[in-house]
Formats: sequence, structure tokens, C-alpha cells
Amino acid sequence: MFKNLFITVLFLSILSSCSKKTEEVAPVADFVVTVSGQSPTATLQITNNSTNAATYSWTFSAGASIATSAEKTPTNIKVDKAGQLTVTLVATSGTLTNTKVLQVTVAGKNAINTYTDLEFAMTAGSTTYGRLFSFEGAGKMYKDSEINATVGPTIHLGFARAGTSILFFETPTAAKYNVTGATVTKVMNYPTPNPITPTAFDAIVDDTSLAPLTVVDTNESFPASSTSNIIIFQLASGRKGVIKTKAINSDRVLVDIKIQKY
Repeated sequence: MFKNLFITVLFLSILSSCSKKTEEVAPVADFVVTVSGQSPTATLQITNNSTNAATYSWTFSAGASIATSAEKTPTNIKVDKAGQLTVTLVATSGTLTNTKVLQVTVAGKNAINTYTDLEFAMTAGSTTYGRLFSFEGAGKMYKDSEINATVGPTIHLGFARAGTSILFFETPTAAKYNVTGATVTKVMNYPTPNPITPTAFDAIVDDTSLAPLTVVDTNESFPASSTSNIIIFQLASGRKGVIKTKAINSDRVLVDIKIQKY
């Protein structure tokens, strides 16, 4: 009897010991973020103070050069958007997780996207040049033959001419460009007075001069006789941009475009 009791106690002791060894320890997500410099060339330095974590899942809001990371301590993070940046860390240990969300303030201005040497066709149906442009992603020029129901909603800007001297950018429509679902873009082809000069255009490196612009859709054109026209536009999303013409001939107009990234 005493022998059986001894064996039972020993078994329970071993079971308890095993249970303690396999018990999971909850992780604690903890980190500090330091911002250096100002947007659009700000950088983040992260110090990871988490404990009891085996893996890490980071998420960064718009403006950071990376959206996610699984590193313990992400490095070389650049920020090109001013304002509030949200950093989220989920620390994991086994089946247990812990989350910390931190907002940091980034001073400065927002970045811009720059597109150089874009060639817009003077005539509809050109097989050499496109006359429709999308600012989605890295930006893309489309020829008339490349437009379909999928591409249509991504198109923001169309170029056309009337006669030999009336040139203008506008919202591409289904009737005129065979573009279905394009968003509405407001365009000022000949703003007077023009708040952006060709020299000022060349100097744009952030959205300092673009953000204050007031854009009203007008039924105007710019002259074919000038190669330094400045056209102002605003996408339906609110992003504002400027076009500078650099060369014009009977086949195409050559331009550079600068537009707010955010």
C-alpha cells in the first residue's frame, strides 16, 4: 500500500515538473523610435526593448520606405511623408502575442514623384507615342490601342490638340478617348498669372510649392509656339501636380511632370 502511494506521489511530481517546463511565457512588445532629420529625407532609428519574444512582425504606415519587416530591429528606414507615422510591433512567443503601437511625428514636407521626358502623341491612334497617362504606381504612358476596361479606371490624364496650335491636357473621357471609368482631373492649361515659373518648376524637390495651389478646371489651351509652358492639375484624390513642356513638334509634345506623392 505504501509502495503504491509512493509511486503515485512520484508520478504526480514528475507530471507537475513537466507541466512547468512546457508552460509558455508571455512576450512583451516594447520599442522606442527616434526620428532624425526632416521629410522627405528623414530616417528612423528603432531600439527594440521587447522581452520573451521569439519572432517579430513590424508594420509601418505610409511614408516609410518599408511597409513591413520580420527583423528583430529594422534598420535603414527612410521617411518621405510629414506628419504622424504609425509603427506597430507584434511580438510572438509560441502561441502568445503582444502588440505595441507607437505614433511619432515627422517634421518637414511631403515627397513628390517626378516623371521626365514623357512624350504625348499629337494624334489619336498613334502607334509611336501614347497620349494617356496613369499616375498609379511608378506611372505609365498608354497608347490608344492599350486601353481597355481594366486600364480605364487607372488613367488620370489625356492630351489632345485642335488644329495645329491649340494644345491641351484634360480628363480622358469615353467619348473622346475611349476611356471608360477614368477619374476626373482638374487642369489649368494656361493659368494667368502662373504661380509656377519654368525656373521654379526645375527647383521643386518637395511639395512646398504644390500644396498651396488652387486648381480650377478651365477650358483653356497652351500655345504650340512656346516650349516652356507650365500646366497645373489636380487629381480626384487631391494630389496636385505641374507639367512643363520642353519640346513640341508635329508628332509629339515632350514634357516633365512633378506631382505630390501623397
